[in-house]
Amino acid sequence: MPGTAIDGVQILPAPADAPVDAAALALTIDERLGSAADTVLANTRARWEVDVAAGAIRDGFQRLGLARVVAYEQLSPGAQVDARRFVGIARPEWGAPRWATGAALQTLARGVGTWLQLQTRLDALSRRFHVRTRLERYNPFGKAPVVTVTTGRGGEFIDRGGFQAYERALRFSEARYDGVLLQLVTPSGEGLQVFTVDRGRRSTGCSRSGVIPHRRYEICPSD
Repeated sequence: MPGTAIDGVQILPAPADAPVDAAALALTIDERLGSAADTVLANTRARWEVDVAAGAIRDGFQRLGLARVVAYEQLSPGAQVDARRFVGIARPEWGAPRWATGAALQTLARGVGTWLQLQTRLDALSRRFHVRTRLERYNPFGKAPVVTVTTGRGGEFIDRGGFQAYERALRFSEARYDGVLLQLVTPSGEGLQVFTVDRGRRSTGCSRSGVIPHRRYEICPSD
């Protein structure tokens, strides 16, 4: 995960109601993300990175025959672990119902191709929509692409179906990647993100910074 916001990972004893051979994680984010001045987009991305990494560590430990990771927590710099904030990611078959999440998805990593093939698809979209696109190749367990689209005409990009085209290229709704984060940013600082996590505890969502006026498509529920 090059350039990740995660500064450190602690391996902790399992919660009291989990199997004795289990473990929990505490993932600390970058010190700069603890300040009020930080952007919504940066904090959302940090949360997404933590969620993806926790699932990757759980499955990596399982593959190596190590402790079963049943829960995790995100920590700000200097914060203390609080088991009341643990998020469960136990496999259903591990016998920890309070911490269990969904069964493993059989679609993960199927049909996604290589990083080069994804980059080629994104390059074609850059030319089509006249935007700049940056792909960050996160690979904590399986592939978890971070894609940033930059343009001074964010509303036009949305109205022309840009978000939908990029989501299709990223197989956004198909649970093929460990997670996907797609963000649109403008030179003046406005931004819009959509994300999904499919390894570990599954989630989807969106966040925004400022307002990008557009007409045709609902990206976030508040659109």
